[in-house]
Amino acid sequence: MSCGTGRKDPVPRDIQAAPPPAIPQVALEPAADPAAVARGQALIDRFECVRCHDLPGREPAPLEKHCVRCHQDILAGQFPAPAETLREWQGHITHLTDVPALRGLDRFRRAWLAGWLHAPHDLRPGLDSTMPRLALGTAKAADLAAALIPDAELAAPPTGELARGRALFGDKSCALCHRFSGAPNIAPSARLPVPLDDAQLQRGLAQAPDLRFTRERMRPAALVAWLLDPPRHKPGTPMPKIPLDEADARALAAYLTDVPLDPLPAPKPVQRLPILERRVTWAEVEAKIFKRTCWHCHSDPDYARGDGGPGNSGGYGFTPRRLDLASYTGISSGSVGDDGKRRSVFAPLPDGTPRIVAHMLARHAEVEGAAPELRGMPLGLTPVPLADIQLVDTWIAQGRPQ
Repeated sequence: MSCGTGRKDPVPRDIQAAPPPAIPQVALEPAADPAAVARGQALIDRFECVRCHDLPGREPAPLEKHCVRCHQDILAGQFPAPAETLREWQGHITHLTDVPALRGLDRFRRAWLAGWLHAPHDLRPGLDSTMPRLALGTAKAADLAAALIPDAELAAPPTGELARGRALFGDKSCALCHRFSGAPNIAPSARLPVPLDDAQLQRGLAQAPDLRFTRERMRPAALVAWLLDPPRHKPGTPMPKIPLDEADARALAAYLTDVPLDPLPAPKPVQRLPILERRVTWAEVEAKIFKRTCWHCHSDPDYARGDGGPGNSGGYGFTPRRLDLASYTGISSGSVGDDGKRRSVFAPLPDGTPRIVAHMLARHAEVEGAAPELRGMPLGLTPVPLADIQLVDTWIAQGRPQ
């Protein structure tokens, strides 16, 4: 409004500095090569995608191998275990309680998905777990992406008005669920565009992706269609249908893909804490670290009520490492290396860091956005706190006392 002075309100700085809206100059992706699709379908089985994700045309993994459904059943009190045991487990479960279903993936760029599968980063800040770094080279990642997104990309629609999209971003309360890293801070409206119950809102907060990656992740035509009616393209999505017309959707898409973004911060170096002077025993590191998370993937099958996990029996495309972290005897027996021989998980690497400590520190580096040579542990989950890693480091330095 002009307040009668003949002057217009100042244009927001982020809009003022932006170049004129334009259709992104991205080559349209053709349909995937049928041979690549076939190879990718085999990789879906090899990497056991259904242990976490619902996937059209695929039977879900059995309960003892389904990481997410197992946790959901425990929290709902439906898991086949004594009530007292369920109550104990319910107090410990924080990871892998919700993951996105692999439906409606044709809205994504195949090349983006291939790159992300090869080197995943934190895409959904509301989830406390991330896509793990699997043993996927670039060729296998491309084949897997071809199987998940075989269709060709449609032509991009006409671009929308960036300034209008910025206003809609606030008016439609997009920031209520979504983070938009590097973009100007726009507070959500006090009034929700659609009613949401608490369960819907919590799922939305958990699964909402960081919108920073929209411009490289989404096909432009699919982005506009998605904004108009998300449940139509992905039944069961936490993203509700927001009241938008075609021009609104194109304007909002233009804002998501064209607004200038600040660069991502550089990964922070991970600090290895010094060895403690006090005595640390197996009982302490077992209770605080190995029996809290590690045993889920590294334990005896009978103890785990499953297959022993990918770190012991193999899974998710990994060969069996035969590493049992649920007992002193098991951890002392070490793991199986690439040469098929047993090796100590306490042996120092070239920089002097014990192997098991280095894997836990590598998970911190992954969360920071780095891609260390070693695969971070726990796989795809919240890192072990540095103070707890310090306990393991100290216990090893003290000769691993019982």
